[in-house]
Amino acid sequence: METMKIWRKNRLTESHANSYANGRTRVIYAIALMMLAAFSLAACSSDAPEGKWDPMVWKTDMPVQTTDGVYNVSKTGGELTFSCRNYSYPWIEYATSNEEYYYPPREANDYHTIMTDWFKAEISGNKLKVVFEDNDTDEERLLQLTVTAGDIFYTFRFKQFANTHV
Repeated sequence: METMKIWRKNRLTESHANSYANGRTRVIYAIALMMLAAFSLAACSSDAPEGKWDPMVWKTDMPVQTTDGVYNVSKTGGELTFSCRNYSYPWIEYATSNEEYYYPPREANDYHTIMTDWFKAEISGNKLKVVFEDNDTDEERLLQLTVTAGDIFYTFRFKQFANTHV
């Protein structure tokens, strides 16, 4: 009988020690989990203002002559192609020339094309193609074409030379 009492006493003491160790382990795990959650939230915060987008980065697919950031276009017209390096699917917002605005046919749900009698701009994926017709006038044609990818905008500036033999 004495052996049974010792066995029960030892068993209860071990059980109490195990539950104490298990409780302490649970507390340590809970603290570690809370610290990990706090570090995760701190890593997600940023010093940049919310909604701040990186500027669009455009590269020409072929060398093009520019003057003060304006792309020069021959009087005989031509085609210029650009690639957006950091946004996949930009679209055309509008174009302006001689204080006249041109918009894509939005009512047809087309935000990727603008066409006039002397230029056409079209975006497919991250590629912008601008085609200029011959300038048969004796005045330079200036064009500003603005593209967007949401809250970020980029404006291309073009100057088509005049036909001096008109």
